[in-house]
Amino acid sequence: AMNFVYLCGIGIVAAALCVIIRRIFPEGAFWVSAAAGVVILGAAVSLLAPSVSAFTELSEAAGIDGEFVKILLKALAVCYLTTLCAGCARDAGESAIAAKLELGGRAAVAAISLPVFTRLAELITSLIG
Repeated sequence: AMNFVYLCGIGIVAAALCVIIRRIFPEGAFWVSAAAGVVILGAAVSLLAPSVSAFTELSEAAGIDGEFVKILLKALAVCYLTTLCAGCARDAGESAIAAKLELGGRAAVAAISLPVFTRLAELITSLIG
């Protein structure tokens, strides 16, 4: 909980800095925002690390294929990174690029998830046939 408060503090300070810097040097505000986004993302990933290991242990105990857990975690990482990058593009006033980044993120998640759908199709086929 304390780490999350730390993240919020970084976000508030970065936002205030952006407001101040934007008046003096508009392009600089983008870089402050992007840097804060990277720091916050890094901190968020470190917050998630214990959850990821607990999730992995639970899935192993439940007999869930480790490959499925890897796929889920990769898709989650793509989602977080896509959100960060699209937000940076929007902050830079490039909403069209942000939309393309989001489309690319969706495509990446679909590609990453393909083995799950393949396995599901095989399972359904074996149950039917």
